[in-house]
Amino acid sequence: MNKWNFPSAERISINGFNNIGEEFKDNPIPALAKEICQNSLDTKFIKEYPNGGKTIKVTFDEFWIDSNAIPGYDEFVEVFEKEYEFNKDFYKNDKEVPNFYKNGIEVLKNDRIRCLRIADYNTTGLIGSNEKQSSPWCNLTKNAGVSDKPEGSGGSKGKGKFASFICSSIYTVFYSTYAKDGLKASCGIARLSGYDLEDGTTALGEGYYESDEKLFRIPELLNLEANYPRTEYGTDVYIIGFKDDTENWKKKIIASVIDNFFLAVFKDDLEIDICHGEYVLNQSNIEEYMQDEEITAYLSQETSYYYEILKNEKEDVIREQFSLFSENDLILKLRIDDKKDKYTSLNTVAAVRSTGMKILDIKYLPRLGCYHGVLEMIGPKVNDYFRKLENATHNKWSASRSSNSDEAQAMIDKLIGFVRETIRKKLTATIKDEIDAEGMSELLPDDELFGENNNEKEETLSDEVISKIEIRETPIKQNKDLKAKSDDGEDDVELDENGEIIKKKKPVNPGPGPHPNPNPRPEERYSKIKRIIVPSKLRMKNNQILFSSSIDEDIVKIELNISGEGYKEKTNLTNVKVIKNNDPANSDIKYDFIDNSIYLENVNAKDLYSIQYDIDNYENWTMEVDVYGNEQE
Repeated sequence: MNKWNFPSAERISINGFNNIGEEFKDNPIPALAKEICQNSLDTKFIKEYPNGGKTIKVTFDEFWIDSNAIPGYDEFVEVFEKEYEFNKDFYKNDKEVPNFYKNGIEVLKNDRIRCLRIADYNTTGLIGSNEKQSSPWCNLTKNAGVSDKPEGSGGSKGKGKFASFICSSIYTVFYSTYAKDGLKASCGIARLSGYDLEDGTTALGEGYYESDEKLFRIPELLNLEANYPRTEYGTDVYIIGFKDDTENWKKKIIASVIDNFFLAVFKDDLEIDICHGEYVLNQSNIEEYMQDEEITAYLSQETSYYYEILKNEKEDVIREQFSLFSENDLILKLRIDDKKDKYTSLNTVAAVRSTGMKILDIKYLPRLGCYHGVLEMIGPKVNDYFRKLENATHNKWSASRSSNSDEAQAMIDKLIGFVRETIRKKLTATIKDEIDAEGMSELLPDDELFGENNNEKEETLSDEVISKIEIRETPIKQNKDLKAKSDDGEDDVELDENGEIIKKKKPVNPGPGPHPNPNPRPEERYSKIKRIIVPSKLRMKNNQILFSSSIDEDIVKIELNISGEGYKEKTNLTNVKVIKNNDPANSDIKYDFIDNSIYLENVNAKDLYSIQYDIDNYENWTMEVDVYGNEQE
């Protein structure tokens, strides 16, 4: 006989409600589509059961059933009632949890209940349903946080399954599979919070609808939807009480699949069918959906650029290979964006795993015009290594997730270094003009302020070739109670807001002409320079910056860097000079040049500063300029 089983134990703490799928609550429908498709695509990497190159098909079909048709209905309603009675007393202030169970009881006692069936085809199904510890079946249904997928697959944390529960108004899902090992199996799972029982034990909160013969499964298929027979290998996921507040869920699923699996769909590895053909996404029509305004409302802007790279690969795409773990296991494809899009382009590269799933957008790349790229990770070792560095939602790498974080960070740097160097080498010769920063024209002074002869100038501002300028606040590293030493072993060296050592400045023998202030102020004066400033004038040209403040400032910090992936690459500035109001003889200038930053004192809103410098680099890079003032008291 099959029944619900909610295990309990003595001396255990209550399982909190926030422990259930917290990672997926912000965007449940897109997360559901991503995690489901990843699991289905992963079956292509099970060597014992080759796919044969067939397209993985995933269907999403909505249907309604009588509420009392839910397996084990009566005892399940009783569990919800016990949960409600316990939690309304347990939570004195937060009513979210008791309200969840109160609403769940109402859903269950309605005559009909809404469900979503997700089915995949041309997959292996969930193998190993007769195992009791580790198998695809056990890891999905029983084990928590366990992922033992084969090399090259996408899953890495064993938490993606929780996305299905978040889309259920009662956090309940049933699984049914017909696997290539010849076994059929089904079970139900309710992921609820813990509660105390009358016998003094505590219910764990997770309940299983299964055979009472301790098989950890029901050895047959489950069919909740009328006229739906499973006759071929694959898995069915039934979301019970599919939430009715999921507006436009069909369009969101299409958009999520395009955003996350554009490469898999483009290569005909994945096809999606929603509501028996109402929406069908495949290789032949993906471009149509990407032009549909109702779909693009949920699409990432960058995805269309990535698709253009795939579509135009044989024409105007730059291709470069790199060997990280094995020969040519990374392939980078770059394409210069159309000119009409140059002011909306964000210059990103999509990192895509061998399953065809995008992991992240690599940002903060060299600003050499407008371009996008796709980085394909095609080798099994590189895929296996980096998937272990991913977070639960598969959109970020973190070296701290590795037991050897130093090695992991070096590998991340090496991969991103390949991307950046390829962009520098391949695009420097291709893109000749630098780009006017969008929206900066109103902040820029006339060219005569650079000392040019205005009578000889005929072109307009939009014709000028200038460096792209980005004004943004730098994240402040916390270095409380941190002691540091300079290179010469001197103690109590100050750290700036970026965590860099500021060495104590030594007297400078002034040379002829303008030079940095030979009597530097104590570095403590710069400790509060953290407030971002929007200047009234800011322009770069020919190793020169023109700057005017919009208000009077006691100290202003101007920092120059080349953008990096998540960090800033320092420029090697030399021969820094500052001229005020186009008067080289003006001695009323107080400034310092410390650790790649220029500090101006007593800045008047009426003054114009010309900052001149040399850069120890033979290449032409677009600089990033950050401008800061003292924190206001």
